[in-house]
Amino acid sequence: MPPAGADARAPWLTVAGAAALVALAATPGSGQALDDPQRLAGIEVVALASGLDWDELITTEAGGATAAQFAQALEQGMADVMKAAPEGPSVDTETVHTLRCHVDTFYDVGLVVYGLRVQVERAEAGGGAPVVVWIESHAGSYALNQLHLLSGLGRRCAEGFLDAWGRAARS
Repeated sequence: MPPAGADARAPWLTVAGAAALVALAATPGSGQALDDPQRLAGIEVVALASGLDWDELITTEAGGATAAQFAQALEQGMADVMKAAPEGPSVDTETVHTLRCHVDTFYDVGLVVYGLRVQVERAEAGGGAPVVVWIESHAGSYALNQLHLLSGLGRRCAEGFLDAWGRAARS
């Protein structure tokens, strides 16, 4: 019998909640980290795509590249690495898997901070939103005199993907 003023349902909710947690925790293989290279096993063809959130102050205040110039360098860097890779998935626009490199930038006086996300997405049948199969992310910054290094982030995306893909292929 619950104490006076207590909700009589509370013990049942607690027991039900605990039972659900135990059931979930006891399910073997119920989850796999999104950055686990094994999620890339069996992928033989990828399309390439990029995304960019560009802080226009990089262009207007720092005299750096425009968003369009940076996006082009990002995509070219990815394509160059994938084409030159001795092993890895082939690149084609007609496939269910897309390797996407996304960069977010932020300008602060004398410094460009960036977030880099490289992910593989699988297209859903019927045209639904793509499902993220694998993802890695990094953050960093460059001083303005190193701004040219930002253009290497597309290469870094492709290299990170190929490294993870290779680990999956070797296991």
